[in-house]
Amino acid sequence: MADTDLSTGITPDQRHVLVDAWKLVKPDVVTHGTNIFLKFFEKNPEYLGYFDFSMDYEAKELKDNRSLHAHALNVMNFFGAIIDYGLDHPIMYKSSLSKMVINHKRHGVSKPDVAIVCAIIKDYCLQTLGHSDELEDAFTALLDSVANAFD
Repeated sequence: MADTDLSTGITPDQRHVLVDAWKLVKPDVVTHGTNIFLKFFEKNPEYLGYFDFSMDYEAKELKDNRSLHAHALNVMNFFGAIIDYGLDHPIMYKSSLSKMVINHKRHGVSKPDVAIVCAIIKDYCLQTLGHSDELEDAFTALLDSVANAFD
């Protein structure tokens, strides 16, 4: 396997796998992001208190809540930015991670919290895109990098 880029923790092969996977996710980021968060809240309902979904007072169910959809879109856009641009530009990668960490720490989010979300993201992507060892390794490297940014 090719050498890992020390600034991102991602090998060139993993980068290629992530870029290809993102091309499949990108056309419907709101649906995928919403599905990830619904799965996250289903498995970890105690985290609902971290979020304010009150902007959409018309939604009868969480899956229909536009405030949730907006947060899901922001998260997916973050991943799109680090996959599409950050993996080729390490300073952009680190800057994106840093901004995400600062924003989440202001809301009391910790590394263990992020690790739980990252595990859900990985499971969802492997289930949705079709499991392969290469895809699992690539998402593990990416999501470990995201969680480790909280150190």
